[in-house]
Amino acid sequence: MSANATLQEKFCHGLLQHLRGRETWPLTDQAVVSATNFITSVMLARFMGLREFGVFALAWMSVLFVNSIQNALIISPMMSIAPKQEEKDRPCYFGAVVFQELVLVSFCFVLVFIALTLSGNYFRHADLHSLALPLAVSAFAYQMQDFIRRYFFATRQGRRAFADDALSYITQLPILFVLYKVGHLNSVTALWAMAGTSILGLVVGWLWMEPLEFNRDWIKAISLRHWRVSRWLGASAMLQWTSGNLFVLAAPVYYGAAAAGVLKAAQNLMGVTHIWFQGLDNVVPVETARHLREGGVHSMLAYTRSILVKWGGLTTIFAIIMAAAPGFWLRLIYGSQMVEFGYVLRLYALLYVIVFIGGPLRAGLQALEFTVPIFWSYLAMTALAFFFAIPMAKWMGLKGTMLGLLATQILFQSIVAVSLLQKSHLVAMQAARAFPSPSVLE
Repeated sequence: MSANATLQEKFCHGLLQHLRGRETWPLTDQAVVSATNFITSVMLARFMGLREFGVFALAWMSVLFVNSIQNALIISPMMSIAPKQEEKDRPCYFGAVVFQELVLVSFCFVLVFIALTLSGNYFRHADLHSLALPLAVSAFAYQMQDFIRRYFFATRQGRRAFADDALSYITQLPILFVLYKVGHLNSVTALWAMAGTSILGLVVGWLWMEPLEFNRDWIKAISLRHWRVSRWLGASAMLQWTSGNLFVLAAPVYYGAAAAGVLKAAQNLMGVTHIWFQGLDNVVPVETARHLREGGVHSMLAYTRSILVKWGGLTTIFAIIMAAAPGFWLRLIYGSQMVEFGYVLRLYALLYVIVFIGGPLRAGLQALEFTVPIFWSYLAMTALAFFFAIPMAKWMGLKGTMLGLLATQILFQSIVAVSLLQKSHLVAMQAARAFPSPSVLE
């Protein structure tokens, strides 16, 4: 009896320690961010109507674009380099990073403003000119708030990241609801509301940051160090964004802003998977590298297979639930206006299963320090999208857009998978020659 009690006590203690791990706050934070984004999209689609929501979705793509640039040039290097800094150097290091961030977001503010002004000449179905200023302010505030949340994670202040995100994201829900009730909810007011809550998170997060020092030599040195890390990431981010979004942008050219609204609404239903997609991004690369170091290529590949089976299985189950009754889910969440587009949700469900495969495969290539295939994969995806996005959207409508997205992902995963297997085989052979087995030595 005492042995069982001791075993139970050890199990509970181990479970408690696991729940208190460093992944707890990032996963909790991501759950809040993903859930709020989902609810926000549902509210906007139901309250504003399909066409106006399509206008909003088209405009918001520019914010996502500049944020992908920020992730490649600022966030990714910071997450890798910041933990290596000595305590005495942190004020100068983060001062240099903040300086880079301010330069980048200022440039992005101008870029978004000009892009939206010019885009109005091409997307005549949507009045994008009126969105230029609120969207530029939203992009600036959203990027700065996202930078601060990542800063908190880089400095192991997960609780503050969670609090800042809760303040920035959750507060936008009642504001949007009030705007709807008083009859003033549209793309412009929604963007101003979201910009305001991001500014609130930015101000509070800034007050929580540690002291900064802006040293010219440090700014120069850190900028060069970040660039060595981020130059290929930046190129990959550009290709990654264009490869898929060229198909998404092509549909509204021929079928109006409502087409973008349909695609965004269907994608949001599959967005629940982002909780573990993005949560695993904080765990899988580290564990893949650890398995490679401690157990070699075979251990790494076994870990990769386990992630694909466990979490890929969860993704597949969720996709089947969505695809089995797409009309039911679309009517439940968005109303009857979306029921006829059930086939879009079905194709998105299949797309997300394929997309998930790429995460563990990329982690394997990164652990082997062989990332060139990732760049070439995105380049191949972009070439495919460049040649086929407009024809498929023109001739096949939304179904053509979705089939194009599926084709690009299949191409990407195929290149990455073959590259991972070939490189793993090569590394295993090199290791076998360097450390022959005992039977060979005999």
